[in-house]
Amino acid sequence: MATSGSVNFSMTARQICTAALELVNIIAIGDTPSAEDATKALEQLNLMVKTWGADPKPKLWQLTEASLTLAASTAAYTASPVTLARKVVSARRRTGTGTAQSDIPLRVNSRMDYDDKSNKLSTGSPLEVYFDPQRATRVLYVWPVPDATIAASTTIRLTYLRVIEDLDSLADDFDVPQEWLEVLEYGLAARLSVPYDLWLTNPTKAAKIEERASSLYAQLSTYDSEDASIFLQPA
Repeated sequence: MATSGSVNFSMTARQICTAALELVNIIAIGDTPSAEDATKALEQLNLMVKTWGADPKPKLWQLTEASLTLAASTAAYTASPVTLARKVVSARRRTGTGTAQSDIPLRVNSRMDYDDKSNKLSTGSPLEVYFDPQRATRVLYVWPVPDATIAASTTIRLTYLRVIEDLDSLADDFDVPQEWLEVLEYGLAARLSVPYDLWLTNPTKAAKIEERASSLYAQLSTYDSEDASIFLQPA
């Protein structure tokens, strides 16, 4: 028998919510969740995915590269792609085009390092960036600040961990790779075990779901990392 030749399997938020509610015995297999149960499951699903975004282990599918257009005499930037970033991993100053293009690594500063600069509006080719991810606004600061000539010939290339997209409705697809779908199902079921009292009515099943959810997340977190060489040298 021939294989399908496709690799596009996916599930919607509704399908994951339904599967998780089946696991915790809220609905029978094949039944449709009530609007109240579906809303509760979607709420917990969003909370779980947002918590995953704060995991210190970077997920490769969150790593994104984008270009930031510089503006003359401007130190702070709040437009895209800054609005989509959760953490800036690295930055480069790019000049030139085509075969003459050149990237220079920039230092990603801490808040203290940036705050301690005596003149934050010093003019020159950028050497450092500082990313400030506040609740309402995310800001990227560039230092030194480019003048008109530098801004016109230079862009900043950012590699950042992006914020995982919200699930605004049950019809939404997930902003995760397909290998994470089972983790979503069991992770959501583990979360729902508490508000739906599965730990009281069927503690054995609740424990199995929790164990499976933890095992899957650990497996995927280990798998979803970049293979790279490590070089050590004396300080």
